[in-house]
Amino acid sequence: MPVNAPMEYFKAEEKFNQAKNKADKIAALEEMIRLMPRHHGSENALAQLKARLAKLKKEGEKKGARKIGLKKEGDAQICILGVTNSGKSTLLRKVTGAKPKVSSTPYTTTKPQVGMMDYCGVKVQLVEIPATFEPEYMSIARGCDAIIITGDDEEVKKVMKNSFIRQKSIKLSADDYNLKGKIWNTLGLMVVYTKKTKTAMSLPIGASVKDFASKIHKDFIKDFRFARIQRKGRLIQAGLKYKLQNNDIVELYMG
Repeated sequence: MPVNAPMEYFKAEEKFNQAKNKADKIAALEEMIRLMPRHHGSENALAQLKARLAKLKKEGEKKGARKIGLKKEGDAQICILGVTNSGKSTLLRKVTGAKPKVSSTPYTTTKPQVGMMDYCGVKVQLVEIPATFEPEYMSIARGCDAIIITGDDEEVKKVMKNSFIRQKSIKLSADDYNLKGKIWNTLGLMVVYTKKTKTAMSLPIGASVKDFASKIHKDFIKDFRFARIQRKGRLIQAGLKYKLQNNDIVELYMG
């Protein structure tokens, strides 16, 4: 038993003990590991949890357990969660051009539906999670970058809590104004462009010239001399530590 563990740890432990499938057990164990205090007295307990988690994952692989995986594509991945008939498919269709089946019949979506949203040249992958909230589908949501909630947000937040989904979330509907902008703002990213090719790049808000250069190629840091930045009609010469802003156009000069 861990020393001075928070109450959330014991709630995760209880969920692990009550879990009826491997996906739920794995999710609960991962949460227990995350919440385990890190100090000398907890090292043995932490090692035991990690060993148990590795064993569970290995057993699932050996038995050929169904694994629902989804390769992340684009600059970010966002999952759409909502109760049945809450407008998930309509929202996905509107912002990505994907063509999921839209119907008034409950639980029309039976497997994750994927679309790619273009925002100022940056690609964001949107994944509609079925309203059945099956554990293997919720594992996709646990690994995404943000959550869009449609319909009854209180119900969805309960599901997220029970599934240990802690990503930042926003409640939206397909009728919202500036839908793509609101989705993008949830990610905490900005768009910066290369001068030569006008290629759009996503970077965390507050990123520096160094972050920009290293994303293109690691050698750009070693050979860097200075950067020229076009910003709202101004031309700025800057070093690696200079903070970039949304819509900056950056040109790197090498030595």
